Amino acid sequence: MLIETLEKQLALHKSLLALAQAKTEAVKQNKMDELNRIVRDEQKHVSAITILEKKRTEQSGQTLTELLPSLSTEEQRKVEELRGQLVGVLGELQHTNRLNEELLDQSLQFVHLQLDLLAPPEAGNYAADGESNQPPSTGPIFDSKA
Repeated sequence: MLIETLEKQLALHKSLLALAQAKTEAVKQNKMDELNRIVRDEQKHVSAITILEKKRTEQSGQTLTELLPSLSTEEQRKVEELRGQLVGVLGELQHTNRLNEELLDQSLQFVHLQLDLLAPPEAGNYAADGESNQPPSTGPIFDSKA
């Protein structure tokens, strides 16, 4: 049962990695609809992974390292192999997610720059009708008598 659960988790994580890589391409090509679809798929994958992990821990209440001594030699070898693959996929996933974060941050900075360029400059002290926006002065700013 443990090995089956780990195999399912590995398959889900590999699929999640493929989605993260697809997200990179969607961001690069500015395909927002595709990006939204990928994010929804990622959320489904994360939910499924969470359920599997909860199921695995409920079965034994132990970590994989704690479980290994109670398994047969063949099961230990298979669990170690699956764990190694899972760690590798998680490392790639973490790297890809960092890359996506940087790409999205750069895209956001670009959008802010474009908005700043498109925004009208400050109007200064005059309103649209040519009148001053400043309240009328109540007296001289500089008093020469002082």
